[in-house]
Amino acid sequence: MERRTVRSSRSTSFTIALYANAAALGLIGLALLSKNNGPAFLPAAMAQQVPQPIAGGAGLFLMPGQLSANGWGCYVMDVDRQTIMAYQYLPGERKLNLMAARDFTYDRRLRNFNTFPEPGEIKKLTDADEGKQDKTKAGQ
Repeated sequence: MERRTVRSSRSTSFTIALYANAAALGLIGLALLSKNNGPAFLPAAMAQQVPQPIAGGAGLFLMPGQLSANGWGCYVMDVDRQTIMAYQYLPGERKLNLMAARDFTYDRRLRNFNTFPEPGEIKKLTDADEGKQDKTKAGQ
């Protein structure tokens, strides 16, 4: 009869140790999954801004992007030719389609196109702010 009691107490303590070990592993797993830089298989929250990687070299840069609600693709910029292109991936067709291309050589020369407030207004505001700061420093 004593053997059964010893075995059952050993079995009970072993079972408790296994449950404690499982609980500790569960807590470790939960801590790893709840980190901000968690595994890539977890979906990002809809409001979370995930920085997009940019790959490039030798004057050619590629950046993946979301082109529509369910449409993905990439942007390619050729800095030597001053051109940007947009490609959309069509998963059903397994194709990469050119959606748009533009030469931006002359775009960079525009100083005030479709912007608000205008750059002159920003200059006035910053000049006024700098004038206030200069007066405050002079009064100290």
